[in-house]
Amino acid sequence: MGRVSEERSPNLELMLEKLRSLVEVGFEKVNGSITLILQRLDQVDGRHAELAHEVEETRDRLAELERNTVTRAQLAERTRQIVGVVSVLVTIAGVVIALISLTRS
Repeated sequence: MGRVSEERSPNLELMLEKLRSLVEVGFEKVNGSITLILQRLDQVDGRHAELAHEVEETRDRLAELERNTVTRAQLAERTRQIVGVVSVLVTIAGVVIALISLTRS
């Protein structure tokens, strides 16, 4: 039996060496994949920061536009006021013209 275990020992050592080599290659592949994932996460974080900044700028621009924009109701009210003022001015002009024509007759 001593001889059988001696014969298996080099074969076992060879198999263990192959297993060790396979494990090392596997770990290197995993490490490479993890490194790649971390790089992509860094890129995603950078892009996320850019997009968050763009969203904030867009939100600020929208808020500014909303503060300065005239709504349809406001525009209708202004138009109504302008028409009212023009009507009053035309009426006053008509009265003035009538008074002038009365005084000349």
